[in-house]
Amino acid sequence: MVDISISKATPIFETYTNIVYGEDSLEQSFDMYLPAHRDRNNTGVIIFIHGGGWSGGVKDDFNGLGMDTFFTQKNYAVLTINYRLINKYPYPSALDDIGHVIDYIDQHADIWNVNSSAICLFGRSSGAHLALLYAYTRNSDHRIKAVVDCFGPSDLTASNIINGQLRPFLEAMLGPYVYNDMAWHDASPIYHLSGAIPTAIMQGTADSLVPSSQSITLQDSLLIRSIPSIYLSWQGNGHGWSQTRWLENRNVIVAWLKNYM
Repeated sequence: MVDISISKATPIFETYTNIVYGEDSLEQSFDMYLPAHRDRNNTGVIIFIHGGGWSGGVKDDFNGLGMDTFFTQKNYAVLTINYRLINKYPYPSALDDIGHVIDYIDQHADIWNVNSSAICLFGRSSGAHLALLYAYTRNSDHRIKAVVDCFGPSDLTASNIINGQLRPFLEAMLGPYVYNDMAWHDASPIYHLSGAIPTAIMQGTADSLVPSSQSITLQDSLLIRSIPSIYLSWQGNGHGWSQTRWLENRNVIVAWLKNYM
């Protein structure tokens, strides 16, 4: 069932919740916020992908952050998605689900009055990893124009990941590194830069779960290949979302997105 409501405080956007795009109504659903004055050619779509170590988290993790209001005011449609988690579904089910959502958008673009060929993937932590990997490896139709990576791992074969706090999560998803090193390699966005697209990166300098060197190396690798990239360093922040830093950086991000969407 889809719950439909229209924001009554201000006529900024329409809200649609729990839209099911797959067989699992809990893990394959999304919420959507549509700008009131959208149009088919100029209203792009931002898909938010939650974190949680590929095994947890829900679309509601983005609730209360003002993403819906901020981006719809800038004429973007916003989707926050659930996807299949590894404790129930094997990798790469989560990647497949991003594709299912994009196909769903394309099938309903005329009804929703949005541009399904101007999509940004916006991920946090493991969701950022999925956003990067999908954008770099499964974007042959070029519907995804940009990706926003918030403290996501980019090189799963780096020693600070293999021997770090993410190891048990990655072993649950990909198997032990010693026997599955190619799977860890192939799941690393940094080894797929031939398909890379404009990428914005945000991360705390005190992140102990995903070392900031992951983001710095990714940006350096993108810039060497002349792929547009910006890196916003959250000084002193650890792993996780910082609403204060986001409020400081959000106008930079939306101005940057305008260049590509």
